[in-house]
Amino acid sequence: MTEKPTPQADFISALVWLAFAALVITGAWTMDRLEAQHINPYTAPGLVPGLLGVGIAIMGALLLVRAMRAGGHRWVRSPIAAKSVDRGRLWLALVLCLVFGAVLVGRGLPFWLATMVFVAVTTFLFQWPERRSKGQLGRGALVALACGAGTAAAVTLVFQEIFLVRLP
Repeated sequence: MTEKPTPQADFISALVWLAFAALVITGAWTMDRLEAQHINPYTAPGLVPGLLGVGIAIMGALLLVRAMRAGGHRWVRSPIAAKSVDRGRLWLALVLCLVFGAVLVGRGLPFWLATMVFVAVTTFLFQWPERRSKGQLGRGALVALACGAGTAAAVTLVFQEIFLVRLP
């Protein structure tokens, strides 16, 4: 996919990301800090979501600045030619995420394996049209498996060893 989003699309997306970041930060701020249990402040439940919310807010602000510099905040009176949005890809992503959350995780499959399967299948399916047209389905499958294995290893390592989170 080589089409660049319009400045108007970037502007709207930036506003959505900033609103989402505000919700994440608010939710993190209102989480119980477990002060009564005298826990280390660096292990408070809202810390990581709060930092992620701040990161999303920074990226949303950068996207907003870029969109405004390109004139995305100025609305054109004539209707913008709607580009065909591949709704199939959107539905595919939604279904894959729901399958990961509702079927793969917490149903007896180790988290690392569920993550590897999810990332590999997602990568393979989203690259399918391009790989098929180039006759590289085998290579695409190997790349998808490598991405899945690498992601699963990194996520498992970070959450279990650094954040000390018990994964299902």
